[in-house]
Amino acid sequence: MARKEDVKATLFFKYDENMPERLFEYQIWFNQSNDTAMIISSNVKEGYGTLDKENAQALEKILLNK
Repeated sequence: MARKEDVKATLFFKYDENMPERLFEYQIWFNQSNDTAMIISSNVKEGYGTLDKENAQALEKILLNK
């Protein structure tokens, strides 16, 4: 990306009661020109993805208290 991420989030996932939780880091950019978001995961199985306008706005509201 051409600029630093807007949000860097670390999420905890618990897949099994007998295993410790897994931590994954996500870098999130909010694109103001078309109101979408791009997300890159530290988990190589997930890779990256985008959110449409409605979901990007919901995520931005949650993460940035807008």
